[in-house]
Amino acid sequence: MQETTVIEQDQPVGAILSPVPAPAPTMTLCSYGTKLTREELARVTTPVGTATHKPIPHIAVVEKLIEALGFRQIGVVREEYAVSSDGMRMFGVMDLSSGFDGCRFAIGLRNSHDKSFRLSCTVGLRL
Repeated sequence: MQETTVIEQDQPVGAILSPVPAPAPTMTLCSYGTKLTREELARVTTPVGTATHKPIPHIAVVEKLIEALGFRQIGVVREEYAVSSDGMRMFGVMDLSSGFDGCRFAIGLRNSHDKSFRLSCTVGLRL
């Protein structure tokens, strides 16, 4: 658990109070319940677009990312996906074949059909 330190303004900088535990980070994939395979993700429906909003199917995001990684000879060795109960929001993690010293790179991704957040990716390490 990460700890934070509280410093009161009236005290000099050297006077530190006892550490206050910070709240544990939430795991988004777990909060949606069941994890999905790529095949199950392909069955999630995409709402019809409008003149100003064209939802991108969740599976299209995943497939295009895997295709782009393949152009660079990077494979996906493990993947997990989850969607909200209405299918409007998707989160995923892909563990990649490349890494170093007991670590491997991972990509986190998310997509929404309800405009609650933008399509985005992040990169990290899986130990």
